[in-house]
Amino acid sequence: MKAITMLLAAIVLFSSTNVCADGPSMNMATVTNVREVFRIITIREPTTSREEICEESSGIGGAILGGVAGGLIGNQFGRGSGNAAMTALGAVAGAATGQSMARGTKCYPRDRVSYIEREQEVIDGYIVTVESGEEFRTKTRYHVGDRVRIRSTIE
Repeated sequence: MKAITMLLAAIVLFSSTNVCADGPSMNMATVTNVREVFRIITIREPTTSREEICEESSGIGGAILGGVAGGLIGNQFGRGSGNAAMTALGAVAGAATGQSMARGTKCYPRDRVSYIEREQEVIDGYIVTVESGEEFRTKTRYHVGDRVRIRSTIE
């Protein structure tokens, strides 16, 4: 008899705490409407273009190489003081020729990367309405007719 009384007291105690509880409880509700919430994001896309870069060359390097080569070739000709004159003449002629060959415009291709920015609308979440008229925002997609668990407060 004492065990039955204790069992009944426990049942009454637990059932009354659920009914009189102040705080959130979980209930099931049916989804009646779903609206998408959008936000705008900026997307940066790289784009590559090829351009030609041109530089003016003075030909100094060609003049030096031409002068050395001309001096070596000129040294092969003449005797005595004529040898020195031919070396000097070969160096001057080689320097002039080397400079004119190396002078000019040098061009080469180069890739240039730039960015194009554009805005795009993306889904940021959903506002879900349930049968009681309550609305809540969520990141999860629900469909009309789905059963969802909602938290409600009894006051």
